[in-house]
Amino acid sequence: MDLGLTFCTSQLFCAGMSTSFCCAQASLVSLQLRMPELMWIDLTETNARRRLVEQPRFQEALIVAEAYDLIQSAEWVPVLWEQMRQPGRIDQFLADFVSALPLPSSMLMELARFYRAEVAARGDHMDFTTWLTPGGMPQELARNLGKSMRFLLKHVRDIRVRLQLATVATGFSDIVDTCMQMLDRVPETAGPLILRKGHGGTYIPLM
Repeated sequence: MDLGLTFCTSQLFCAGMSTSFCCAQASLVSLQLRMPELMWIDLTETNARRRLVEQPRFQEALIVAEAYDLIQSAEWVPVLWEQMRQPGRIDQFLADFVSALPLPSSMLMELARFYRAEVAARGDHMDFTTWLTPGGMPQELARNLGKSMRFLLKHVRDIRVRLQLATVATGFSDIVDTCMQMLDRVPETAGPLILRKGHGGTYIPLM
């Protein structure tokens, strides 16, 4: 009896996975027909990741991610990073992202590390003269990254996580100071706040 139940459960699970796979592939074919100037079907794993990162809109990025099984959190870090590098793209992309997928603090921490590494490699984003020297960070890129990082920090409601992210990213001493002041007034028993799927980016306290 137990073996039969296990077999049936396994078959149902496989059927569900097969249905999800078929839906993902159908969406990819539809995307190919809608945007024939780009190749979407039968991509290698490397090219699929490249296509995922290149997408300016979350809807197309999600189709690629689901079709090529790139839906894991780690796969989205470079995608969000690319949006941060482009002017005016992170706002809408992030809003669409959190309405469909979770945004754990581990992903935000990776983005903060990316930011710190970029600034360290290109020069302090507050030093305008560095941008003008050969090898320095282009002024527009530096501004986009700075604005995008501030946007992310602004939308992290957990003060402790925001403080940690601002400290890791470096260059946001005003946010660090504000968080420190706020923590002086927050009781130790306060629950953490994170982004949850299905709430349109609303922060919900976890008990």
